[in-house]
Amino acid sequence: MTDHNIINKYNATNIIVPNSMLDWMRSNHAGETGAVWIYMGAKCIFWNKNIQNMTKEHYKTEKNHLIVMSHILPKIYHSKLLILWRILGFGLGFFSALFGYRFFCVTIQSVETFVEEHYQEQIDFLYKNSTSFELLKVLEKCCDEEVEHQIDAKLHKGNDKNNSFERFWSNLIGSGSSFAVNISKQY
Repeated sequence: MTDHNIINKYNATNIIVPNSMLDWMRSNHAGETGAVWIYMGAKCIFWNKNIQNMTKEHYKTEKNHLIVMSHILPKIYHSKLLILWRILGFGLGFFSALFGYRFFCVTIQSVETFVEEHYQEQIDFLYKNSTSFELLKVLEKCCDEEVEHQIDAKLHKGNDKNNSFERFWSNLIGSGSSFAVNISKQY
């Protein structure tokens, strides 16, 4: 599927980002960059077929989101720290996958839980302020797909509750993601 087809699929062809959303959209673009690189890092763990299968499925969606965010957000507003988000994403994907499928699923579930909240905050803002219905629809579609990844990771992780290290790891991911969003909104 070409970039043009992906942009059409998300109905993202003629969206102008309101000034009130520029910082959020910069963080979305940075986050989708990091997400793509999480799966690129996880692909290095080639011997684990379960990780490879999840990576293949999720990577495609995250790549689509990045194409859409790159199209919507004018290049001059992209994060100046994209290399950092690529490195951190790759490292997170590689090291969590290195610790096995369950730990990778805990990581993906944690990342996607944060992303859902991040997108939902923007969706609520756009609803409340009636700022851009077209952008709202794109963010809703992306958010829905991120929730699908979250559910997929939770199902594959198994029904066992997270152990204390996994809870710590999940909290660390949430804090790190929040910190990254705050930084990417500015730079």
